[in-house]
Amino acid sequence: MSDACETVKIVSPITDENPLGFIVINKCDLTDADNLFGESVATAVLTFPQLKDALTAKGVTIPNGAKKADLQALLDANS
Repeated sequence: MSDACETVKIVSPITDENPLGFIVINKCDLTDADNLFGESVATAVLTFPQLKDALTAKGVTIPNGAKKADLQALLDANS
């Protein structure tokens, strides 16, 4: 029997070292405080500048006048 544990992405603050807003941890280490990345709750906790940074890091063009909800939809579509 293997002791390996599946890995998952969880929401983490966007920084210069972490421009995409997630980290990878073992699923067996998840806590109630962790939010899985890619779920709608994950992008809801990102600020407008964090969403812009994440989209820019993915090479997604951000339309002029885009609102936070627009950026969330773009990030969800490009995750």
